Amino acid sequence: MWLTDGRRSLLVEGERLARVEEGRRGRRFEAITPGLQDAHAHPLYWGMALRGLDLSGLKDPEEVAMKAAERAKALPRGAWLEGQGFLFPKPPPPGLLDRAAPENPVFFRSRDYHSAWINRLAAERAGLTAETAPPEGGAFLRGEDGVPYVLLERAQELVVPHLPPPSPEDLERGLRDFASRGYTAVHAMGYEPPEALDWALGLELPVRLWWALPRGTWRGRTPGWRGDLHLAGVKFFADGALGSRTAWMHTPYPDGSTGMPLDSLEAILEEGEAALRAGFTLAVHAIGTRAVEGVLEVFHRLAPLAREKGLRLRMEHVQHVRDEALPLFSGLPLALSLQPLHLLEDQHLVRAFGLPAREAFRFRSLLATGLPLALGSDAPVAPPQYALNLEAATRHPLTPEESLSPEEVLLGHTLGAAQAAGWEDYGRLQAGMRADLTLFEGGRPVGRVYRGNLELF
Repeated sequence: MWLTDGRRSLLVEGERLARVEEGRRGRRFEAITPGLQDAHAHPLYWGMALRGLDLSGLKDPEEVAMKAAERAKALPRGAWLEGQGFLFPKPPPPGLLDRAAPENPVFFRSRDYHSAWINRLAAERAGLTAETAPPEGGAFLRGEDGVPYVLLERAQELVVPHLPPPSPEDLERGLRDFASRGYTAVHAMGYEPPEALDWALGLELPVRLWWALPRGTWRGRTPGWRGDLHLAGVKFFADGALGSRTAWMHTPYPDGSTGMPLDSLEAILEEGEAALRAGFTLAVHAIGTRAVEGVLEVFHRLAPLAREKGLRLRMEHVQHVRDEALPLFSGLPLALSLQPLHLLEDQHLVRAFGLPAREAFRFRSLLATGLPLALGSDAPVAPPQYALNLEAATRHPLTPEESLSPEEVLLGHTLGAAQAAGWEDYGRLQAGMRADLTLFEGGRPVGRVYRGNLELF
């Protein structure tokens, strides 16, 4: 079968395109696939991360403090020092960042973005004292004098307004980086401030965008396509994340805690019903076993309305699932949005926290529910590298029987992601489909080769 748009022709072999006959100077490529999608990302914050201090893979607070001290030397006195990516097995000692950067306020986000480590000067800039109470859905770790120095979950929001604000340039930088890695579409997952949507609408987009607004910000907006941007969802958070020990679990962490719910299940049900009636779907973050089961209960109650509206619900992460929860997935109008690459780091936390390994990252078990799997990176939590998802999903280090095949990983970035987005005309190579294509060389995506509607004959 041949594919043509009147300018060049491509030979179709199943779900892959074997060679480009015109438009690429006669070069032969390893493979061209339907356009890759990152089904869960935060492109604005990825763009900001690209200009911040990269702390990825660092597990020792002393090493992070050394990097802070080095970067602070190049900054003007009083300028903010920002970074992200650390993953500590236990909380850092108080006072360490004060000594590393005494003249610069420091705000370092953890790898999962669910906690932040700050110094005294940052606390002063934000007006945090020993008497400051954490907000609902947030918590503090305090130094000996009672001043917060680790901010969990929504406690970060007390400092964020004092940071240098994000900009349209950050969003554009992030989106162009996705395109450079071979992605043709990105699902922006509702962590960006509401004004970021307007920034995106003002850009010449290098990728197609599926966009979710944060809970409480969607009223007054109308879902639908605007050029290459599809405003489609409302994002909720049922719990936190494993690295910050805020994922809501049945099995307790070593300190006896079980994480924390963020948006209550009642709030997700109530606002979620209103959003569905307005034509938005729901994308609900659920990592811990208690969060997953609570969201499933909510989705079973909302399923009739979702079907009536022709909408597919989304559960984001679905990272820890008990055996008794698996039958509850089947039959729901639901897509499961997973990020296998988190397993490469979180496997160590699962072991360190003594959590049941067989409940973590259940790729094969979730695929067996019959629901679409959509794969992404959660950038900036992890870099948007297709190869990392491929490595983690096909070679599961905790429970190898939960591994996927390379073909299933590709489907998760193409057809599965399209199904999660509600894009029935995307993710496959057949007549009437949008034919965004991704070029692979040496087993990795290296760039887009086409965006547009092609004709099959």
